[in-house]
Amino acid sequence: MEEDIIADNGGQVGYPPAHAHLVVLQGPGLGDFYFLDGGELVLGNDPFSADVVVRDVEVEPRHASIRREPGSGAYVVRDLGTGADTLVNGEPFGGSEERPLRDGDRIVMGDSVLEFSREDPVKAHFYAVLDRLINRDHLTGLLAKKRFDEEFKHHLEAAIALGKPLSVLMSDIDNLKKINDRHGHLLGEFVVGAIGRIIGELHAEEGRRATRFGGDEYQTILPGLDKAEALTVAEEVRRRVEEYAFEHEGALADPTLSIGVATYPEDGTTRNDLTHAADEALYRAKRAGGNAVRV
Repeated sequence: MEEDIIADNGGQVGYPPAHAHLVVLQGPGLGDFYFLDGGELVLGNDPFSADVVVRDVEVEPRHASIRREPGSGAYVVRDLGTGADTLVNGEPFGGSEERPLRDGDRIVMGDSVLEFSREDPVKAHFYAVLDRLINRDHLTGLLAKKRFDEEFKHHLEAAIALGKPLSVLMSDIDNLKKINDRHGHLLGEFVVGAIGRIIGELHAEEGRRATRFGGDEYQTILPGLDKAEALTVAEEVRRRVEEYAFEHEGALADPTLSIGVATYPEDGTTRNDLTHAADEALYRAKRAGGNAVRV
């Protein structure tokens, strides 16, 4: 369903002007924004099984669903029978009952309130831009660090609860200082942004998240991927950066990337432990001469 929800991925956020959408007006995921399209979408707090991830511990893993009627195009919401209430405009419903959604209806799950809208492209545009201003790094389009840390925490909790792996990448540009010294900081800034977008393009699905960790460092979480699978992703990132033609206003640069990989549970069980382990692996990649991936 990733193609049906054009939000919260590691790359750019786009918005078709007439699509229905949900925005979180209240709760831990305040401001989270999702475009809706296509078939049935599951709402819940489990990033491994929900299409619309509501970051709220009071929400069930698969709490409710929304689907668009093939004929009329109208949207309906259905409670998935977990025993936890789903309300529309303050009125509970459950069982096999489906509740039609109208523009402006508010869905309550746990401590979260999500507003449904489909008839106001100006409002949709506003929420999409606001989401980007609040939750995205201006240079790379990746998640802002604060939002990334929240996502990291939520995905790690889900991995622990379900007994699934989660891998972490720490990446650093090897030769940014040389690029800045030779061509100026404007080209260096372009390189930082372009590498962020390369990483984002590879993390636009399956719950993968990335952020700019510092000036020229990046951090990634890969939910559900073990060490071997994460190494494959890291090597693809490294290769794409090495092969990319970095050109800006007539100047050329040839940056490379070093990447360290760590995985839950063998390398740590907390966000800090996994970040530290991936950082140590990154330094091993640097000491190996750069343009390398290490564990």
